Amino acid sequence: MKSLRLAAVLATLATPLHHAGAGENIGVGAKPVDGAELIIDGSREMLDEKWTYWEGPRFSSALPIKWKIVEDPIDGGTAVQTDDPAAKGGKYGTADIVTKKKYRDFRLHIEFLIPNKGGNSGVYLQNRYEIQIESPKAKKNIADPYNWKIGPHGIGAFCMEHVPDTNAWRPNGEWQSFHFVFKAATWDGDKPVEPARATVWWNGVKIHDNVPIKKANGGEKVSPTPEGLKLQEHGQDVRFRNIWIVDKSK
Repeated sequence: MKSLRLAAVLATLATPLHHAGAGENIGVGAKPVDGAELIIDGSREMLDEKWTYWEGPRFSSALPIKWKIVEDPIDGGTAVQTDDPAAKGGKYGTADIVTKKKYRDFRLHIEFLIPNKGGNSGVYLQNRYEIQIESPKAKKNIADPYNWKIGPHGIGAFCMEHVPDTNAWRPNGEWQSFHFVFKAATWDGDKPVEPARATVWWNGVKIHDNVPIKKANGGEKVSPTPEGLKLQEHGQDVRFRNIWIVDKSK
């Protein structure tokens, strides 16, 4: 574990941070930049104001949002915890939350903490393209959590499409960050012209460089419409804080 952590630190130091207009403000603790909208600050008020349930085909919860506000175990303050009774036992899709506002092109910062092995969630860009949040279920999988028979599905992977260039894993119980620069797909009427693309940093390390993403995973269908940011409730304990977004589609 120590060698993996050291490798991630060295990779961070060796990786230039000025990519895709993101600058240096991309790692854990990154403050909202000018023009950013804070959408999760760890408070119940902001959770209820800016988010609602995604009422997909498996939805079985009910407003108000049942996710919990809990103490930040590392830095004090509070965080939002995935703990909805409807998802107990791993029933994904039953209690996911989605922003009320919809987005096309954006820059997004998310911080998350996985307390236990096997913790599972996901970030859905435009409620379509999922980047996985999951702690390996066994220690042997920490170094290479992507060698799954069903396709790329480990932490930091765009599900079923792209494995990260670098594994920037931090141990369970530590805050981690994803930072995105996202460009929506372009269309000619109802015909796709160019796929969506994303550049992603994980704990300050660039792991996807303007990769095309084409597959919707458990969310809305790929279409020209803007959609919200979705966070998955998978029946395991995952916590979120300091989520902010810059709407670049104006």
